[in-house]
Amino acid sequence: MSNPSKQKGTAFERLSADYLAETIPGFDRIGSVDFGAGDLKSPFPIPHECKAEKKITLSEYAKQIKAIKERLGASLGAVIVKAPRKPVGQAYVFHTLEEWRAMLPTIAEHLDEIEARLHAE
Repeated sequence: MSNPSKQKGTAFERLSADYLAETIPGFDRIGSVDFGAGDLKSPFPIPHECKAEKKITLSEYAKQIKAIKERLGASLGAVIVKAPRKPVGQAYVFHTLEEWRAMLPTIAEHLDEIEARLHAE
């Protein structure tokens, strides 16, 4: 792999998968094995697309994850966007407002557990 941008993207995919797998086993980098399924294998039916680009273009990411979700018949999707000069844990996760609204009641039910996990890190 000689393209520096591709190398950077692949490295960010690997870091993201490893970071998530520390807490949630089953995350791994798909790479080009299953083109059109997102960048990460997940233990959930939620495609994850990773972006490590200088210019962050949410509208393009939204189009891409929408197409992936449609192709897979998935209700939710996530785009993980590398934060410049920050560790992988400080990356941004992008959802549509529609998805976020659908997730909020479940998050609220488990807020104590979520806060405990956040304070433990």
